[in-house]
Amino acid sequence: MATLRDIKRKIGSINSTQTITRTMKMVSASKLRRAQEDLEKVRDYALKIEDLTGRVIQNLPDDAHPLLAAREDVKKVLVFAIASDRGLCGAFNLNIGQQAEDFVRENGHLYERTGIYAFGRKVNDYLQRRKYDIVKSFVDVKKIDKETVDVIAGHLIEFYTSGEFDKIYLTYTCFRSPVKQEIVFEEFLPISRADSGEAPIDYICEPERPKIAASLIPKYVSTKIYYALVESQTCEQAARMTAMENATNNCGEMVRYLTLVYNKRRQEGITNEMMDIVGGAEALRGT
Repeated sequence: MATLRDIKRKIGSINSTQTITRTMKMVSASKLRRAQEDLEKVRDYALKIEDLTGRVIQNLPDDAHPLLAAREDVKKVLVFAIASDRGLCGAFNLNIGQQAEDFVRENGHLYERTGIYAFGRKVNDYLQRRKYDIVKSFVDVKKIDKETVDVIAGHLIEFYTSGEFDKIYLTYTCFRSPVKQEIVFEEFLPISRADSGEAPIDYICEPERPKIAASLIPKYVSTKIYYALVESQTCEQAARMTAMENATNNCGEMVRYLTLVYNKRRQEGITNEMMDIVGGAEALRGT
């Protein structure tokens, strides 16, 4: 049975932990605001690039650009999984790891090879421990910038155009609100033409449409990757803020419970001491 000193020491330890989790929540809230601002800046641009690319490529043949050519016999697929390098953010990293794992488990038998490109140390470690085919990993990223995005885009384009993989999927966490994030799993390469159900519009292009596509498609790929990374980064801060808030609340509940136990134990000790005194007095009176 724990002594009063042990209980008091444990209460002090939990109070210290609560101070840390409360501070981490405030830091994450501040980072979340900045991440949301960055996301708002890039969202409209990314959606406009996607729409523009879709309109440019809608009438192009598959051989107009290597990233438009869908292969009939898909034997090797790659999953580009985006998570983070740091933990303490609830199930944020675990969800991405499980999404990639579920895809490989359910569809691995359909292909000769199912590889994974892991962005973030946590998802890389999760899948590596389970002996999945990690083709490449990108870890310890301090800041998402153009250089980082261009390197990743170069890797993915090279994987597809060289024939090392016949199809590339993208999975990341999409930010809806500070308390709601959703996992996205979509086909990334080859670039698919959206079927709007309407007759395609024959735009007059200057210069020729293939030249525009050749310049626009690499920019679309880079923008899509950057947008997914910023979305994921925003979700990470939101998930960490929520996790630290829950941890702070749990610490408060534990302190209240242990304080109650401490007071009860202390009262029991006082009562026992009084009973000993009364018993000794009665014994002396009897003699």
